[in-house]
Amino acid sequence: MKAVLIIFSIMFSINGENVKEVFQEVPVFHLNFYLMGMEEIDNSITIQIGENIEYLNQEFEGQVIFELNHLVMDPNHAYIPDLHRDHLSQDRDHIDDLILPVEQAGSINVYLFDTYTIDEKLGAMMGFTPVLSAYYKGYEHSAPRFDRLFISYPGLISKTTLVHEMGHFLGLSHPWELDPINLDLMGFNSPKATTNHMTYHPLVDNFSKEQLERMRHFALNFRSYLLSRVELRPIPALAEFNRSTANK
Repeated sequence: MKAVLIIFSIMFSINGENVKEVFQEVPVFHLNFYLMGMEEIDNSITIQIGENIEYLNQEFEGQVIFELNHLVMDPNHAYIPDLHRDHLSQDRDHIDDLILPVEQAGSINVYLFDTYTIDEKLGAMMGFTPVLSAYYKGYEHSAPRFDRLFISYPGLISKTTLVHEMGHFLGLSHPWELDPINLDLMGFNSPKATTNHMTYHPLVDNFSKEQLERMRHFALNFRSYLLSRVELRPIPALAEFNRSTANK
């Protein structure tokens, strides 16, 4: 599936003026949450999951949509820093033994584990996302190995950890990993760049419009095998421009 910025347009009238509405493809994903180390439902956790999904959709501003699909409980237990170490060392046996028995293909799988503090200055690790550094078309052939986000239970509290990790899942990097040209292309010349979701600022609160378009494009081109569906929605900026023009 190829991303197309402008899909089609329709004409309608406002105050006797013809207005063109322009549409784009919006990818929709299902999310499976795995409550690892749990045998009974914890209502506080399920509420936090719902709040995290609501905030995730808020921050993606309708450019990508996320819907809860399944909640799965499993008693198997591990810690985020240990899993991250296994991931970096390419020791997949431990991770596979934990999650393959319960993993469901075809959705974005979010695994919740406990965490701990390794370095007091850095604090506890809140999450990580395995990604490919190149050849993004390899995601589909490697499924479901790279269809996973690992989030700590404490990471649900601020609601920003899931947003940050979903940014990685859909092709975004930390700003310090980008060269000056790509920093500019991703909108890091904005005054709001210091609180961008891909930084480690304690008060992150935004994606740039360039990042949002990048993630929409990435979802349609490299994560299309996971899509629940694709919706056609008006392009927000163009819709507002067209309506304001017609009302003058």
